[in-house]
Amino acid sequence: MRRPFKRPTQRKIAFFVDGDKEKLLVEALARKVIERHRPTCQPVLGTLRLAGTPREGVYSLVEVMLTKDYQRFFILFNTRSTSRRRISLMAGELHEPLVRVRLEDKVSIIPLVPSIETWVLADEEALARAAGKRWTGEVPQERSQPEDVLRELLGGWGPREQKRVARYLDPERIRARDKSFDAFARALQLALGARASPSSEAQEPAFT
Repeated sequence: MRRPFKRPTQRKIAFFVDGDKEKLLVEALARKVIERHRPTCQPVLGTLRLAGTPREGVYSLVEVMLTKDYQRFFILFNTRSTSRRRISLMAGELHEPLVRVRLEDKVSIIPLVPSIETWVLADEEALARAAGKRWTGEVPQERSQPEDVLRELLGGWGPREQKRVARYLDPERIRARDKSFDAFARALQLALGARASPSSEAQEPAFT
């Protein structure tokens, strides 16, 4: 007797981000990671903006999304700092309430150091294509003011430039240079049920 055909469970993944810019770039890169790993069933992606939400209240948003059958969650936030101590404190503020309500195994916390612009700056080839020119040297890596660097390179850093550069971003190129994106990509692969690609030994995992 044949066993009845069982459709693969459709995974529902939610991203929590600071604003519209982060939503655009995180979703674009997540789709590229998903496309590369070709899951048998395309996941449903949802994104919530955290602007104005107290850090300690984020877990209540996770609980709301659980009622909508979302199974895996990513909290990505701009640190606006490169201080390890400050970043650890910020991540701890998000992590502790999740532990109290036993949701930590469903959530990955990804600090963007100091902002999501560092993911974009890590992909020099995408920047060159978006700007329509070749670089005469390396892209400046001024981590304290990455927005200003992108504004200079692309002639602006508004929604139009963000959409243009998002088309060219390559997850593997970014993973090689940015440990927070590597942690995001590995956690997303695991959420899809795929085996995570090994990361560089020189990289440390982000807070998860």
